[in-house]
Amino acid sequence: MYTISFDVPSKTLTIVTEGFWSIATTAAFSAELLARGTAARLYHGRFVVLADLRKAAIQPLKVVDALEAMMPKALKVTSAPIAAVVASHLAKLQTERYLKAANCRTFLDIDAARAWLASDDHPG
Repeated sequence: MYTISFDVPSKTLTIVTEGFWSIATTAAFSAELLARGTAARLYHGRFVVLADLRKAAIQPLKVVDALEAMMPKALKVTSAPIAAVVASHLAKLQTERYLKAANCRTFLDIDAARAWLASDDHPG
């Protein structure tokens, strides 16, 4: 359903998701993301996030609501850029519902997301 990894040299937290999520999966993901993100910040300082959501399904409203509720906590972990990559315009609209802070962008192309993360074209 998801993997979370941290690349030390690039200071990038990478999230890969797939399929439909339940509330239980969303809760587990939120807890792991906050824990791993906090650890990364403590050990490595400021880091960027690349979320590859291209294999994720359009999620049920309860899942989106849970992700939206988690975001204020996640945004306290890093003020660096957060890029999400999705497979469709519908998925982009859904992701932008909860990923809407100034340091967040949603892309349809992973290379564009990586270029934005590496650029100076973002806050912070």
